[in-house]
Amino acid sequence: MKNQPRNKPKRYFHMQSQSRGFTLVEILVAIVILAIGVLAVANLTVMGVRTSTLMNRRMYARDVLNRYHEQLMGLPARDSILNHQTSAGLNDTITPDYEQTEIAGGGRFRIIWNIADSMIVEVPDDRFKTVRLHVFWPQARQPLTSDLIRRY
Repeated sequence: MKNQPRNKPKRYFHMQSQSRGFTLVEILVAIVILAIGVLAVANLTVMGVRTSTLMNRRMYARDVLNRYHEQLMGLPARDSILNHQTSAGLNDTITPDYEQTEIAGGGRFRIIWNIADSMIVEVPDDRFKTVRLHVFWPQARQPLTSDLIRRY
């Protein structure tokens, strides 16, 4: 038998790694990316709260408008509240025929309504009256408006 070389034990060489951790630049970049993400989420949260508040106010304004609409519908045809007073027209919000203020849902609402004879083919018809309700509240860009046509 020939002399066979003995199996030499395998030697493992470890290469020394060039990086031993994160550099300061890498950490700063990670922090900036995280901060941008947190700011975006915070901005969305603030916008969500504002939108929720606006929708809540609008919901209460709609409730106030519906209640006044129903009250005016339930009045007798010759009630004095359904008479035209001082307004220049249905959209006059400076000198309305009637005005009320109501607090509902933590907000203050201004309710005004104007009354005019209805027009049928551009001719006034005193058998019908149009009542236009407007509901205003703070921070509202536009009031809620509804028309009610009453027959006498």
